[in-house]
Amino acid sequence: MNDELNRILHQPIRTQIMAYLIAHGSCNYNQLKKQFNLSDGHMTTHMRELLEHHYVEVEKTFVNNKPCTTYYVTDIGRQEFAHYVQRLKKIIETGAL
Repeated sequence: MNDELNRILHQPIRTQIMAYLIAHGSCNYNQLKKQFNLSDGHMTTHMRELLEHHYVEVEKTFVNNKPCTTYYVTDIGRQEFAHYVQRLKKIIETGAL
């Protein structure tokens, strides 16, 4: 098992976004942005990182003739997040990496 903390997930907003998506199954861009009080720039930056590492996938549709971007956690994202949480628990329990 790799003992390093995942640098993509070890960022507070991305940790929270992943936890939220896992708990809720999916969420659209505007809901996530509002939930975490993010600007468009910050939201785009964080989601780009998660998308590039295949932790989330995106679905673009139209709702009432308006574009809607919805995010879902991938299997890779679930595995990496579970591993990240496991590493944090180990650090808390033992006090060491």
